[in-house]
Amino acid sequence: MKILIDINVFMNVLTKRAGWVESLTLIDVLSVHGITSHISALTVAVLQFLRVKKVGEMRAPTEVKTIAQGLEIVPLTSHIILDALASHMPEFEDNIQFYSAREMKVDYIVTRNKKHFLQQEIPVVTPDEFLHLIGVLN
Repeated sequence: MKILIDINVFMNVLTKRAGWVESLTLIDVLSVHGITSHISALTVAVLQFLRVKKVGEMRAPTEVKTIAQGLEIVPLTSHIILDALASHMPEFEDNIQFYSAREMKVDYIVTRNKKHFLQQEIPVVTPDEFLHLIGVLN
């Protein structure tokens, strides 16, 4: 099974926002369940930018490397960018996430905000919904 994890899942863990425990559980169980997990190259760039502001230039790269370790990073290609720009979905960043997911032919997009992904081509689930799907939560 292949998934793309949206940036907000990682931000929930790093900022301990509501739902962060499920987000952390998701990240922890992926390799155990043989799930290939992807993140957009944009996710890495935005996480680095936001973490530098929060924890400084010395600590941010370590945090971001820890997050990215074991995940497949989807390159930002001109094809993904142009499709995202032409999309009917309103948020450019979410469009990049979607077209990155489509490029990798994932089975699910995992996000904390399902309403940002109005397409119906790829199923969109929250971390806790995904944990139920794979049998981690009952």
